[in-house]
Amino acid sequence: MELVWLRLLLPVLLCVSLVAYLYSILWLRPERLRQKLRSQGVKGPKPSFLFGNIQEMRRIQQQLTESHQEQEAGITDRFSNYVATLFPYFLHWSRVYGSIYLYSTGSIHALFVTDPDMVKELANCKSLELGKPIYLQKELGALLGMGILTSNGDLWAHQRKVIAPEFFMDKVKVKFSLNNRILRC
Repeated sequence: MELVWLRLLLPVLLCVSLVAYLYSILWLRPERLRQKLRSQGVKGPKPSFLFGNIQEMRRIQQQLTESHQEQEAGITDRFSNYVATLFPYFLHWSRVYGSIYLYSTGSIHALFVTDPDMVKELANCKSLELGKPIYLQKELGALLGMGILTSNGDLWAHQRKVIAPEFFMDKVKVKFSLNNRILRC
């Protein structure tokens, strides 16, 4: 009797620890991040447990589709604002939460920034810690390797220094003229 109980205890403990680990990874860590950003004034739509804000994105996209179907007769140029057409949820959330907000697509959380001053500050940041997301290296590492698209830090700086001369204006002009000659032939 005691041996059967011990045999069941190990799988139960493994299952409980796996569930606790997944809960920590999928909910607690992102919730701590959201709490830190909320304390700094960054808000955003509340995500669901596994799907993030995907359900709300679909709902907003469906509402846009329905409103377009109702107004088809009056619209002459549907493509004048492609962002509102392709990503209506970004437009909706920027109206509700402002120019900086946090949203998630499943387990990936993104900070959406449209404030020009903040974008300029982020673009001028020289910190090597602002690099590519880790999931690029993990998921696409076999496909892209450790090139400039997936690398960070000193490796990225070295690769950028090596490739930068290829984008000098005089070389770009020469390559552009060669491409034009090839296309004319």
